[in-house]
Amino acid sequence: MTHSEHSQLRSAQRGVTTRFIDAILMHADIERPIGDNCRLMRVSRHRSQGLNIDDRLGRYAVIWSDDTARIVTVMPLHDGTAGRRYRRRA
Repeated sequence: MTHSEHSQLRSAQRGVTTRFIDAILMHADIERPIGDNCRLMRVSRHRSQGLNIDDRLGRYAVIWSDDTARIVTVMPLHDGTAGRRYRRRA
């Protein structure tokens, strides 16, 4: 798994570890294209509760670039209208 510079910076700022990112990628049950040959991968909140790995697992998403085969960024999913774009079903 390769990170972009942006991904490394954002992960450090948000306190997201490599182990946490691995858990998101391994258990992601929602995956959808978001443009520029990138896709959003995340764990649904229902599934994250069943896994009982980390309380934050259902609240973060990974943006993956198919062109460069690396993580573009790791981002929190916000409640309300601010985060609706990434929470909706495909």
